[in-house]
Amino acid sequence: MNAIKINEVAEQNQDGSELMLRVVERFREIDAEMQAQAMAVLLKVAKHTVPIKMAEIAEELGLSQSTVSRNVAYLGDWNRRKEAGHKLLEAYEDPAERRRKLVRLTAKGRRFVKSLNEIIFT
Repeated sequence: MNAIKINEVAEQNQDGSELMLRVVERFREIDAEMQAQAMAVLLKVAKHTVPIKMAEIAEELGLSQSTVSRNVAYLGDWNRRKEAGHKLLEAYEDPAERRRKLVRLTAKGRRFVKSLNEIIFT
């Protein structure tokens, strides 16, 4: 690889790192102590145009169902300590199978994801 190619790759990596850092900073505006698992859960839900099963989130991210449930609550209306959540996600019973929970973005969550996309694609 010649020196020009190496410099191009280094610039692309630096640009990518800067974008990722800006995305993380945007998450931290919501909560300065937000964990990576919560970020991953939100992004997994955002990737789907229809509500996703909580079990699917757990499987696709390699997390336990309880971890996903806790993070959905944290990003939803109320966390496990009965404190107000961030209202980015909504979980509700699947009408076809009441034991199953479906998760989708709220209007606030859609706006937040749009702001992340603006960071990345503008």
